Amino acid sequence: MQAPLKHAPLSLLDAENTLASPVPVPSGRAAQMLALTILWHPEPARIGEQFIAPTRAADIAVNRFAPLFAAVAGDCAPLDHRRIARDSLRLRRHRDDGVSLLLPQSRMRVELNGAMLAAPETRCTPEQVDAGLVIGLGGVVLLCVHWMDRLPQPSAIGSLVGVSGAAIRVRELIRQVAATDLPVLLLGEAGSGKELAAQAIHQASARCRSPMVTVNMATVGAALAEAELFGAGSGAFAQARDGIVFLDKIGFAPPVVQAMLRRVLQTGEYRPSGARMKEAAKARLIGASDHDLHDGSFNQALLRRLEALVVYLPPLRERRCDIGVLALHFMQSWSARTGCTPELPVAFMSQLCNHDWPGNVRQLGSVVQRAMSAVQAGQPLDVDALMPGVAGRPARTRPNKLSPQAVLDALEANGWLIRNAALALGVSRPSMYKLMEAHPAIRQIGQIAPAEIEAALAAHGGDAGRCAAALKTPSEALRRYLRGRAAGKVL
Repeated sequence: MQAPLKHAPLSLLDAENTLASPVPVPSGRAAQMLALTILWHPEPARIGEQFIAPTRAADIAVNRFAPLFAAVAGDCAPLDHRRIARDSLRLRRHRDDGVSLLLPQSRMRVELNGAMLAAPETRCTPEQVDAGLVIGLGGVVLLCVHWMDRLPQPSAIGSLVGVSGAAIRVRELIRQVAATDLPVLLLGEAGSGKELAAQAIHQASARCRSPMVTVNMATVGAALAEAELFGAGSGAFAQARDGIVFLDKIGFAPPVVQAMLRRVLQTGEYRPSGARMKEAAKARLIGASDHDLHDGSFNQALLRRLEALVVYLPPLRERRCDIGVLALHFMQSWSARTGCTPELPVAFMSQLCNHDWPGNVRQLGSVVQRAMSAVQAGQPLDVDALMPGVAGRPARTRPNKLSPQAVLDALEANGWLIRNAALALGVSRPSMYKLMEAHPAIRQIGQIAPAEIEAALAAHGGDAGRCAAALKTPSEALRRYLRGRAAGKVL
């Protein structure tokens, strides 16, 4: 049984280090820009517009007339809605890269991650900002506060929707990968868009006029796998000719097929099933996996050849600012098919934007289409009923009913992953952050001395998950620290 995909070797899974000549990025949060992205607006054309604050800018004032948001190469405009107050909500960036929200002197309703704010000032940790803050204004507009490590760019790949730095980075990598003929390995959680990325590579490459043949190795039995790929005339390599063979869930390929794929990449030839003579393998190979291929069960010689080029597709929870433009894309697609344009209420959109989406973009698309159908049929929107797999989800729990030990146990049982621990406890992600902040034994990575981190890594063989448990700090933050250290960004 394959292990879930992990942030294992940095050279493989760090999105900033997937090519021999990676796209340059700023060094750490200090050089990143704080950005506001419109997740939802009464005027759909405004969704996805952004305001990028200069590095280390003073307070950002958000009101009816400021700041000015813009799409790429578009005109700038304020939020400009009568329910947005003239007095400003202020966003203040702190030295540790946390952000405070200072409420305006008005009656405008302000929400943070789905909960109404009442205190004059609310401080959010750096980890909360990393996850994306969802701010609701006046019950009509939703904004996402997040980091950008590059300026907005127009998309030359229409199928890969997104305005986040992560989406821009993936499109840049795909353009670079498409210009070569080397094997490609696409990594990412289920539903993160690996097949769309493979199609984008095909369409942007010199092979675009030749076929792309897709085989899902998880659905092909061991007895048929060899014929499915190498059958004379009917196998994937024969059908693709000089195009592309895309093997989804390549980790499920039987060992004998993995060995044959290795020989194809090594020699450029294969022997069709039942044939005596070898044939040239002219197709380019793209593999995809949502599991860790370094656990020893996969042919490591094949993996080394597939790793010639690696593209990591980030999960949707790591690019929360894209949820609005993705939801709009799915709504427009549904309307184009049906000819109907039902409107979704902002309260429902807030729930979508605050969800962590374990099924990623695919799950979001399913929920939006179900919601559109329910609204058209005059049915009430029940978010839980629309979520696939909701039957296995724990019932919601009031955070004040949880003991400190229960919080600690949930983190221990879930590898110190915040999202998984929150799901296990039945609390929201914002509530989980508050529970952790109030816990005397749980530490933020910035509170731990580098020497203690190095000692824990040495004691646990460099295993980030076990190290996080020993230090009692979230594993996501520890892995960000380790990526920064590997890139020379942490002293």
